[in-house]
Amino acid sequence: MTASAAPNTSAPKEKILKAAARLFAERGYHGIGIEDLCRALGVSRGALYHHIRSKEDLLEDICMRYMADLGEKARLAAAEEPDPVRRLERLGSELIDVIAASRAELAVCFRETHALGAERRKRVLALHAAYENVWKETLLEGQRAGVFLPFSRARLKALLGMHYYSYLWLDPSRPGCVDDAREVFRGIVKAATITG
Repeated sequence: MTASAAPNTSAPKEKILKAAARLFAERGYHGIGIEDLCRALGVSRGALYHHIRSKEDLLEDICMRYMADLGEKARLAAAEEPDPVRRLERLGSELIDVIAASRAELAVCFRETHALGAERRKRVLALHAAYENVWKETLLEGQRAGVFLPFSRARLKALLGMHYYSYLWLDPSRPGCVDDAREVFRGIVKAATITG
């Protein structure tokens, strides 16, 4: 299941993932214990372990789910949008939408991956790299088409960073906040084009 699909929030695993993401985002992965999760969910330790294997599994599930969803959106954008400027705008807009819809989960994806063991972290970082590669290829295509400045890794990281870290301030409950963010970021992308 992807993050864009409507999760079955009545399913115990979905409720557990939502609660874990909220707590990990608020207090950090290492600041939350199994007892904290049990209290937040109103269940016993045994009931919780009926649905999960470990706290680290929860962290990996959150990170894998949302990065896989972003990766699938990026692959679709690359397949469906041949114009690199419009594709970059679409990538940015979809990333903002996912962050706005799942702010706690994306905060966890961006901040807590380091807490995973080496093999788990490697799997999550591979998804991050595949996602970022679509952005990179889009910038390179735009360079070859003469619409983007020569590729720069720093520019790629700056573009991704401004989108990723919007989880810190993006407030979907504030009217117009998500639309404003999309417009501002779209303007920054447009300013990075040779044609302006």
